[in-house]
Amino acid sequence: MLRNRAFTLIELLVVVTIMGILVSLLMPSLGRARRQVRAVACLTQCRELGHGMMLYINENGNYPAHQWRLDDGSRLRWFNAMALYLGGAPRVGSYSAATPKRATVQCCPATPDWTVSRNNSYGYNYKYLGSTRDNNDEDNPYRPYETFPIRELRAPARTIAFADCDGTGWTLPWGPERGPDYPDADQDPHRLGNHGYTLDPTYIPLRSERTYSGGELEPYASRNWRTYLSNRHLGGSNAIFADGHGVRINPSEAYRDNSMWNGLGFDPGSDPAGPGFDLDPHVPYKWDESSGQEWRYEDPQPAR
Repeated sequence: MLRNRAFTLIELLVVVTIMGILVSLLMPSLGRARRQVRAVACLTQCRELGHGMMLYINENGNYPAHQWRLDDGSRLRWFNAMALYLGGAPRVGSYSAATPKRATVQCCPATPDWTVSRNNSYGYNYKYLGSTRDNNDEDNPYRPYETFPIRELRAPARTIAFADCDGTGWTLPWGPERGPDYPDADQDPHRLGNHGYTLDPTYIPLRSERTYSGGELEPYASRNWRTYLSNRHLGGSNAIFADGHGVRINPSEAYRDNSMWNGLGFDPGSDPAGPGFDLDPHVPYKWDESSGQEWRYEDPQPAR
């Protein structure tokens, strides 16, 4: 007579144990695969920004300004300008009342809760491509603005335009821009994304020490706080270069000197007697120590 043979308790425990081991081995791979998918999707969106930038340059003859202050008190920022070419405008944040609110294409897939605004997930190399902060220094060829307009670069294929950005902070959760939508936002500089719509280079230009925003001396992106590239994509940052091509970069490499930022493709250094110094004279320190901010990534090579 045939008899049904059930699994013993020990056999079941063995099977469960093996399954647990297999799951534990697969989970890191699955997590990495998900991060890789988000990184690829992000690079695709960054390339859209690059496409919008090239359309803007073809029509206007220069790289976008980081922002314009409008008569109604609002600010038209670079991502609003890109939205006019890409067909998407931020749902909240700074924009002219005349700019329609539509679905945005300018938010990193790895930061779905971040709004497209001052505290953005993508930053712009404004110091070298287009800053409309006030700077009337007589040695500044772009006055009355800090750096605008920039019509051409010596090395656009080696110059960062847009990239994944964490803003001034990387220790606290993301927080929104203070405004009508979020009147109680603290804009703590330690928060991820704070002032993330702009990126500071490794060394700011010398003229930036005399740059003002709204009448306040502000050499860095946000007062004395510098903004950083993000490493959210498997330790790297997706970037669009000034010629429109996109690639993932290592933040530590980008912060070795100013060669990926200043449009020259090399860093002349900070020695006034050095060759090419007049092309990019910059301050030899990396941030204002009075802010209390620490250098985030591997310490770059000192300014020469």
